[in-house]
Amino acid sequence: MNVKSLQPIAFVVSLLGLLGLLWVNLATLFGKPAPFEVSFIGIFLSMFPLWAFTIVYLQKTRPPIPEAEANQMSKLRQIQYYLGNPPDWAMIVLALFYAYMFYSVFLYLTGGSDDPEYVNGQYQIFNHGNITHFTEEEYQVQHRLHLRTITGFFMGFFAVSTAALGPWRR
Repeated sequence: MNVKSLQPIAFVVSLLGLLGLLWVNLATLFGKPAPFEVSFIGIFLSMFPLWAFTIVYLQKTRPPIPEAEANQMSKLRQIQYYLGNPPDWAMIVLALFYAYMFYSVFLYLTGGSDDPEYVNGQYQIFNHGNITHFTEEEYQVQHRLHLRTITGFFMGFFAVSTAALGPWRR
């Protein structure tokens, strides 16, 4: 069993992971409950082996490029080459996912990092010695924000694997 034989399986896993995270993200973006619950650790543990496989796959399947030719390429063209030369439309979609990933990091840093817990009959966040209590409605808003931030962040990684492992590679 070689790396190329596992590529279709890894592509399907990356595409399903991306679509699942997108589904959760869009549902929470529009104020609906998440279709299924996800956690930072759960997403990371499923993404890490896929990301490792993607890196190994790209290293083993990408043809070498002469240094003189690499120096004359633009940075964006070099990135496209290192990802296995996906088509331009895939690179545009990837750039959009990455822009949203950075927006999600901003959301995470400005308030989406904490997911309230249900303790002693009430929702609360314990942060640096302060306890903040939430009503049910406030909890739902904060929980959806937290889900949006973590799914938005990891969509960028799944998008890279999808673009790099896709059947559209040249």
